[in-house]
Amino acid sequence: MSASLVLRRRLAGELRALRLQAGLSQEAVAEYLDASAYKIVRIENAQSSIGISDLRQLLALYKVDAETRDRLIDLGRNARKRGGWWSSYRDVLPGPYVQLEAEASLIRNYQPSIVPGLLQTAEYTRAVILASNHTITPEEIDRRITVRMKRQERLRDTEAPLELHALVDEAALHRPGGDGEAMTAQLEALIDAATLPSVDLRILPYVAGIHAGIGYPYVILTFPEPADPDVVFCEGHAGERYFHDAQEVAGFRADFLSTAKVSLDRDASVTLIKRTIREIRT
Repeated sequence: MSASLVLRRRLAGELRALRLQAGLSQEAVAEYLDASAYKIVRIENAQSSIGISDLRQLLALYKVDAETRDRLIDLGRNARKRGGWWSSYRDVLPGPYVQLEAEASLIRNYQPSIVPGLLQTAEYTRAVILASNHTITPEEIDRRITVRMKRQERLRDTEAPLELHALVDEAALHRPGGDGEAMTAQLEALIDAATLPSVDLRILPYVAGIHAGIGYPYVILTFPEPADPDVVFCEGHAGERYFHDAQEVAGFRADFLSTAKVSLDRDASVTLIKRTIREIRT
């Protein structure tokens, strides 16, 4: 079983709710555990796991019933388990995004400038990596490409495919990722992806003008269990940012819906991609 950041988030949310219900501050809980308040903050933000011994003490402090105690201890044990295919690639994965994506059931991705990672070809990925890091070694490039191709396998899973709703700005179709042949192959891959039942690909045309999400890419991750709230992921030169607050996440969802309304439908999007391919070839 994989290390589950999602389960850790679920446990953190429940522990925070129990603490508030008990009317205790993080400082009071830290004193009870003979630990620092910083440790409690990290546990409640799912930034670190909690040991089973500490978990038992907290549940006793919060005076939970036996059924809740057993359920949360079981959750705590599962949240601490390690594994998953991504474990072998930790050296090229700067943050927890891939693990979150691996446990998500729905990804909503807006991309204003490049093709979304889950829809990239290997050569296009290579061009993206090289553009952002001129000193990277060929070995690390290959490992990063392997990770990206591995992530894409879930889109074609016949039993439980990852559902992807991708909004891609028309600019991404015209910005070359490699030479003309590589870019043509990338656009053809987009057309192929659009035929998958798990993929809803929509192009945001130039004529849509200024819109809600303009200027910044983001990913909204939704998980199969209602107890696990959505997470928003943003990536830029300043690094990775994650939004967990319900109100902030709702804002991103509203932006995505607004942008989707001014995007082309699937058939019109494919027609635009085909036209772009013809332009490249002429």
